[in-house]
Formats: sequence, C-alpha cells, structure tokens
Amino acid sequence: MPIKDKVVNWYIQNVILPRKEIIDKPGFVLTTLSGTPQPIYLRDLFLPEQLFELIENKIVQTYGEQGKQTLYSAGKKFGFLYSSMSNFPTINDSSKKDFRNFAYYLVKFVGGTYAKQATHKLDLEQKTFTLSLEDYIICRHNGLGYIMTDGSIAGTWAYALQDKSIEGNQLECQGRGDKRCFVLCAPKSKLQGQTHNFFYETNLTEQLFDNTYKKLNEIRKTTYSKNSLNDLLNAGFLEYKRGILSYKDMRFFACDSHILYILEHEITKLKDGEQLLFDACAEYGKILRETYGEKDYQKFISDFFPALGYGDILAIDSDKLQIGALYYPWTIFSEESKYTILRGMMSGIVSSSLGKKIDFKEFNIEISNYLTLTISA
Repeated sequence: MPIKDKVVNWYIQNVILPRKEIIDKPGFVLTTLSGTPQPIYLRDLFLPEQLFELIENKIVQTYGEQGKQTLYSAGKKFGFLYSSMSNFPTINDSSKKDFRNFAYYLVKFVGGTYAKQATHKLDLEQKTFTLSLEDYIICRHNGLGYIMTDGSIAGTWAYALQDKSIEGNQLECQGRGDKRCFVLCAPKSKLQGQTHNFFYETNLTEQLFDNTYKKLNEIRKTTYSKNSLNDLLNAGFLEYKRGILSYKDMRFFACDSHILYILEHEITKLKDGEQLLFDACAEYGKILRETYGEKDYQKFISDFFPALGYGDILAIDSDKLQIGALYYPWTIFSEESKYTILRGMMSGIVSSSLGKKIDFKEFNIEISNYLTLTISA
C-alpha cells in the first residue's frame, strides 16, 4: 500500500469513523483531538490556504521583519491556546509513554489533513521536537509559513512541555526550493546552534474548555442554511482526495476558529494593519467568486460558508446589503473583535458579483445562548 494511502486509511479509522470530526451538521464543523476520556469538541472552520498565503505575503512585503514577528506571534499564541483548550497531555501530567503516543497521534492527524506526509522525532531530555513535512499548507507556495508552520507548531510544543520559552523555526521549506519542510522546536540555546534567524514570543495564554464555550457553540438546527460539509462532499461540490479538501483545486484546511480572532488581534497592532488585513481578505473574496464563476452571491454565501463551519448564514439585499450569521463561532475574543477577516472576504465576493466596490464596514454582534453576527455595507 502506498504511503499516502496508509495515511488516509489511518485518518479514516482514527478520526472520521470515531466521529472525532463532525462534518454532517449544517453551519457547524467540530473536532476533538482531546487526550481526556471525555471528548472536548471545538468549533473548527475550513479555511482557504490561499487566503493565508495572501495575508502572509502582504504583511511581510509591507512590514518586513516586524511583520514576520507579528505572524509568528499570532501562530504561536494560537497553538498554545488551542492546545490548552483541547486539554492536550503535557509532560507534567502524563507518563512518557502516553506523551509519546499522543505526539504520534497528533503528527498522524497532521499527515491526514495538512500535509501529504508527516514524520517526527522528539527528545524529552533535550526538549527538542522535529517535524518533517511534505506538501504542507501555505508555506509550500509562499516559502513563509510563520502562522501555521513556525508559530503554531512552536506553540503546541511549548504547551506540551509547559515551557513558554520554546520557539520554532522552519529550517527547510519546499516553498523556498527544499525537498521538504523541516521544523525544529527547541529551547533558545538549541535553536541558536542551528540558526540565528528565529523569532520569540512568550506572552502566551491558556484557556480552558468550559460550560460557557460549550453552550455558546453547541450544535443547533439551522433555518437558512441546508448544507453540511458532508453534503457538499457527497454532491461533488467539494472534493476530499488523498487527505486534501478542495474546491475547484482551491485547497482548504480545518483549523480551530480561534485562529481568525488571534490573527486579527495581532495584525491590527501594526500601523494600518487592520486596513491591510481587510484588503487582503477582500482580494481573496474576489478570487473565490471568480473561481465560483456565477454572480448569485446570496446563494453561494448561504450554501458554501455554513458548510465550512461559519454558522447559519443569510445574505440580504434590501435597503442596504447585510449578511447575518447565527451561531457564528464564539470565543473569549468575540466581544473585542471587529470581524475584519470575514468582512473583507464578503466585501470581495459581493463586489466581484455586482461589478462595483462594496465594503462591509459595519458590524453588530448579539450574544445570548449563541453568537449572532451581522455585517452591513
């Protein structure tokens, strides 16, 4: 059996069949990788690889080293928080055998969703972790990968070892012409023996899964959205092949919804960062609409985005353009967010559909038993 077929077979047996990933509910995608006896289901979104490529490219082109640091910080903060929310085993609360077994499981999961192949080595005494990847998301095209490669992997390993000073660096990258992507996570002194070109981020926050998160994100019956991810896969609208989810050759990857909130929060610290982020997302929205090919944006938005996990979505064109999302993924950052990424994407989609510039500048949220987000142009 070819290596990739083995990876996909493992993914089906260990993730899909035990329902560690729920993809058959319109408006919702939920995943548990929890190491605890009781599953912890977190709200996932299927995110476009090309969107992250655009964001990284524009941030690095505009801000240089400061931009790279911002992207790395966002990724590491995300990886650390996500690991804590998932209650991943740490070196302090599990045996070395259990710790190694979970690391193996996690890498296998990565190999089934984010890459064609993933292998790792870990040295608990030296606090080092290496990950070798083939065809990994984002960096395979732009040679950057500060969010989901260097950053998020470093944050996950820092949490696992309960050592915030552990950093990560991609020593090799297919997007830079290497045969593989190779990431080293280690204490500063160990990294310096390999490279001096890495970033630091120790302002990391843990967040526990609790009843508030569970209540505000629990699966509910949708009113406006009829399609689940599973429905679009069965209809052939989306394709899952060899571990990769795609829409007309446009690759998507599953990621906990905290990433959008944290990425927005970090980028808006940069001078004019919020506008740059909005513009990058609008540019992607235009590309997505052109890939779709039709101009009925209301149908496309209500069919497509709920299946990716964004909630129960309705686009309205009355006295002013509005898009409402019931059951939008809630996090502790929801009340301070400006929802720049979603507003940008929707602006690009609608502008391209109507042939004129439309900016969703306004937004409103309501939090009751769930989060309702409304954006307006």
